[in-house]
Amino acid sequence: MKVNPKYLHSIETLARVKNFRVASQILCISQPALSKQIKNFEDAYGIEVFVRDSHGVTLSDAGKLIIDEITALNRHIKKTDALISSISQSNLTPLSIGFGKSSNDFLPLFIRDFQKTHQHISIALADICSQEQEEQLLSGSLDIGFMRKPASTTLQSLQVSQDEFVLAVSKDQFSQMDVDFYLKKFNLFMMGEHSKSMMNTKIMALLENRPHHITNISTDMQTMITLILSNTGVAILPKKSILGLYDKIALIPFPEETSWDIHMAWNPDRISQSVALFIDHVKSEISKTIS
Repeated sequence: MKVNPKYLHSIETLARVKNFRVASQILCISQPALSKQIKNFEDAYGIEVFVRDSHGVTLSDAGKLIIDEITALNRHIKKTDALISSISQSNLTPLSIGFGKSSNDFLPLFIRDFQKTHQHISIALADICSQEQEEQLLSGSLDIGFMRKPASTTLQSLQVSQDEFVLAVSKDQFSQMDVDFYLKKFNLFMMGEHSKSMMNTKIMALLENRPHHITNISTDMQTMITLILSNTGVAILPKKSILGLYDKIALIPFPEETSWDIHMAWNPDRISQSVALFIDHVKSEISKTIS
């Protein structure tokens, strides 16, 4: 068997930080040891995972094809280890919960109040897109997801909130509530395309028949927000990902409907006691807001 969990963890870490020195510090190993792990993996499979240059390392074309699977496998290994450790101590298994940026306003409250009465249940959070959450719920590497309504009929779900797309503009550049005005005038930042994310697809539909100039950036949402605050452009983002967090950003709604429902989803074929307790807790919290 060629797969070595230690090597996979090292590859994921190096791919994230793009620097051997930083990665070796995170992994608590020497740089030569990390280099040897990467080389052993590359030699075993006969592929180049990273491209080295004077600025650090980046994923090769082959590395880009396998990094999502390596990351998912590392997450599953971590969950399995936590599960076995938990079972050895109690009958309550840890929870693995997936979420997106649109969960910022309610998920922390759900978790905080749940752990007041279930402090022995550990919770691991993963910020991943809805489609990947659905795949992991079906495979069992995720227990609960907060996501768009799942497409699979195998999964059950409960609507817990809503979100919508808005145009995020620095207040230094704000002058009117007109989306098209800013799209014509400023660069539009886009998230680097994720192989399983529908966010850019939805945004492109909003941009149809609207004049705009896209600047694609392969980075995270926090970097996009920093660029907006630097007055270098604008971005279309989920409203709840920034609402109440950045007082120097204006949120401009689209004239057409851009909202979507956010669901708590789970796999009824993979219900543990911990999962059942968390689902019941969320249902109880939702019923309070309705009544």
